[in-house]
Amino acid sequence: MKIEKIMLNNENLKEIKRIDDICFSDSVYDLKWYLDRYNSNYYGYGIYDEGKMIGYIISAPIKKDFYNALIKGVLIDDTCVNPEMFINKSKYNYVACMAMMPEYQKKGIGIKLVKSVIKEVPSGRYVALTVSDAGCSIASKYMKLKKKVNDKIKVFELKI
Repeated sequence: MKIEKIMLNNENLKEIKRIDDICFSDSVYDLKWYLDRYNSNYYGYGIYDEGKMIGYIISAPIKKDFYNALIKGVLIDDTCVNPEMFINKSKYNYVACMAMMPEYQKKGIGIKLVKSVIKEVPSGRYVALTVSDAGCSIASKYMKLKKKVNDKIKVFELKI
């Protein structure tokens, strides 16, 4: 298996959507939504098995106000956030999304993706908003639980 930094272009976003459609039964977004959402401020890593993407992680530098809203649990749905909250460079970073094909889950692969993102910005603060048991499991290995919004949604933080 190989981890690579990826451009969030049409080709890679198609692969990310394919994984999301399998991993998230309530996935309702079309490719245009992905292309509109993931602007140039986002970056990602894909993990590949025999040349096929089997998982990914997407992160972005964010404004401090957005970070604070996430940490406090005020904001629990990032799909309608003003795009201006995502900026080119910041010590505050948001892990926006991560998914792994079911047959590759619970094998320690997700941790490798998290490590890749942390290497990108080795000093600063990271926040993750988890919406699944798998996401919570991975986040809890590297991040501190900051707030439990409800049984499903949890906010994690990592200060480096």
